[in-house]
Amino acid sequence: MRRVVLGLLIVIALVPVAAQRPTGPPTFEPGDTEGLVTSPNPRVRHAWKRKVFWKSFSEPGRGTFRLIPAQTAAERARMTATLDALTALLKATPNGSSGEGFWVMDTRTLDYFDPFVLPDKTPLGKYPLTFDTGLFPFYHSDVETSGKWAMSVKGETESAYFFFNRLPESLDTPPLLTEARAGDRPPEPFYLRPRQTASWQGLPVYEGQSLVIAREGRDPWAPVPVARALKAAMGAFEKDRKTAEDRLAGYQQKLAEVMAPEWEAQKREMFEKQNGELRTSRPSNYAARQRSLENEITVLRQEAQANANPQKDAKGQWYWSAIDAHAEAVQRLAALSPEEAGSPACFVPAPSGQSGNGRYAMTGSIVSEASAPGCRQIVHTNWDYFDLTLPRTSPQILFVRDFGRCVKVAGDGLTSAPITRWDYPPQGCVQHAQMWREVDWTKIAALVTP
Repeated sequence: MRRVVLGLLIVIALVPVAAQRPTGPPTFEPGDTEGLVTSPNPRVRHAWKRKVFWKSFSEPGRGTFRLIPAQTAAERARMTATLDALTALLKATPNGSSGEGFWVMDTRTLDYFDPFVLPDKTPLGKYPLTFDTGLFPFYHSDVETSGKWAMSVKGETESAYFFFNRLPESLDTPPLLTEARAGDRPPEPFYLRPRQTASWQGLPVYEGQSLVIAREGRDPWAPVPVARALKAAMGAFEKDRKTAEDRLAGYQQKLAEVMAPEWEAQKREMFEKQNGELRTSRPSNYAARQRSLENEITVLRQEAQANANPQKDAKGQWYWSAIDAHAEAVQRLAALSPEEAGSPACFVPAPSGQSGNGRYAMTGSIVSEASAPGCRQIVHTNWDYFDLTLPRTSPQILFVRDFGRCVKVAGDGLTSAPITRWDYPPQGCVQHAQMWREVDWTKIAALVTP
């Protein structure tokens, strides 16, 4: 009886806790400018009605390189002015200027490009400098220490980064191929051209994630020619072929094993050790088990023979899909006409049943784009995108990496996830989304050099 009473007490104690969980924002008197609400931790409080403010911080860049001239004071001032102009547009929105319950950390980096990924003979002294800001909307939170309240400058929230003069590259998708580069430089990735999935105020959004503002007539991605793509793919084709050949060698070794008289003798010897006494005590049972043994030996040998001799059918795809794909790639590379060799390459996925069944490293074919309308073009980062006659600080492209993290384009508007937590003021994507609805993106786009 005592245990039942204790159990009831526990259930009763839990009910008020669930009932106290806020299901909406708190309400305050009209003259309350702070809207202070103490959290479950009495030393932490949230200011729901405190106005937004912005703080700017500087982060160190990757540092200088021996062959790249260091940033001058004038260059740093020009990059800072561009970032100031960007954040000024967001600050001027109703949410950025009069929003309540949050503040924004504006974290800036004035940086250099990576010279090790650029083509040979690139004039490094003229290549654009990169600069960016990461915006972090934090809810207003005060912390009490030794009887005094101070504004918190820490927390976790959803950021959004605006990168000037940084090319979007593969948008974080795995490379389809890689091409070796001289020396200790990393391989160059080839990947499928990012797809434009939406447009916001006339600006393209790629893969539902990244908004890119490029200069008119300039492409951040460059098509890879068929010959270059096929050469880069040969290693993957060869890897699949070797995987298939190694698997076949294992099956052939297994076939030799099960066809050997010694293997059969061992099976029969083991059978007699386990069942020999039944010969006289239970003859019918012994005979049944012996028939099962004969069938097992036959089936194992048949299976081994089939595995060691794959046919060109669905069961043999694990071998022939890789062998044929490699042979076809070798033949096509050797037979390319000059026109086809230099034409844009595209990727055609392997037929159903082959990908993941013999085709692991190279899961499709590389063909001329003109021969397969609608296929995905193979591209690499267009390092020749920039006009090197412009100053290094000229903003020639703006890449908003985290656009799709917070919003989705829906017709003429932006949708965002609903607020589900009311135990602290909304922060992160909620505040980004509202500012992005309110700001004039044509003015942001105007920051990029026409």
